[in-house]
Parts: sequence; C-alpha cells; structure tokens
Amino acid sequence: MALIGCQRESPARTDSSVASAAPVANAPAGAASPRADSAASPAGAAPASGTATASGCVSEGEWQSCSIEKRLTDAGFVPINKGPAPGGVFPVGGTSYALGAAQLHVYIFKSAKEREQAVAGIDTTTVSRRGSPPSWPMPPTLITSNNLAAVLVSDNARQIERVQLAITAGLPRASR
Repeated sequence: MALIGCQRESPARTDSSVASAAPVANAPAGAASPRADSAASPAGAAPASGTATASGCVSEGEWQSCSIEKRLTDAGFVPINKGPAPGGVFPVGGTSYALGAAQLHVYIFKSAKEREQAVAGIDTTTVSRRGSPPSWPMPPTLITSNNLAAVLVSDNARQIERVQLAITAGLPRASR
C-alpha cells in the first residue's frame, strides 16, 4: 500500500528494480511511457530531444545534435534551441543554442576529416574566414571534437571553461 501511495505522489522517482519487476498497471497511460524512455536515455536528457533520442539518436560514436544537447544538459546547462546558426564560416549548416546569456553555435560535419579541412580554412582566433572580419558580437571561442565544431560567444571565463570541458570530455557514449 505504501508503494502505491508513493507512486501517486512521485511516479517518476520509482526504483528501476521495482519498475522492471512489476508492470505499472495502476499508473495513468502516459506514466508508463516516460519510464520506458528513461531506460533508453538518462533522466537528464532535454525534453525537446527526448523524442529524437528515442527515435534515432545513436548514443555512441560521432556527434549528433541530440548528443550535444544531452551532453550540455548533463553538464548542468539548459540549452535552448534558437534555430539555425550563422552561416559563412563553415560549409555546413549549424544550430544555435542559448546557454543563459551566451550563444553556442554548433556545426556537425559528416566526419572528423571534413571538420579538420573546414577548420584549416578559418582563422581560429577570430573564428572567421581568413581575411574576413569577425561577425561575432564578442570574442568567440572555437571548440572542436571529432566531427563537431562549436563557436561559443561569451565573455564569462568560467562558462567558457565549463562548455569546453563538456564538449571535449570525449565522444558520446551509451549509458549502461
């Protein structure tokens, strides 16, 4: 009886061994779905990317937009997708995220080699095409990892370090 009372108050916090040992027959229809998703993706995944993660985001290997969102969320950020990233610097389209007052522009390439070739054609200090003036409102920070290039526009040294560590801490891995 106590277990049923706890489930009604906090259905998302049930013990995974209890959830897998007994089906949740008394739970509302929508409550069973988050538990199934939480087994596939960690609880820290951004709600907007939860559907993409369940349907097609591979959690290992090269970067994908859903894996960068998950990594930022796991690092304690609340990435807000702001749409397409500014073009002109890289030959691929990107996605912009608001991280508080900072802007993170993420460009995902087909391979690490393609990203390396693209970065070789820019001034990495100003993150602009060689010979072109920078278009960022503040000094940018270029962050690269495998097939990902990100431009963080922030003047907060602590935030810059935290984002760099989150992205360069290794490639996406499946949670086990």
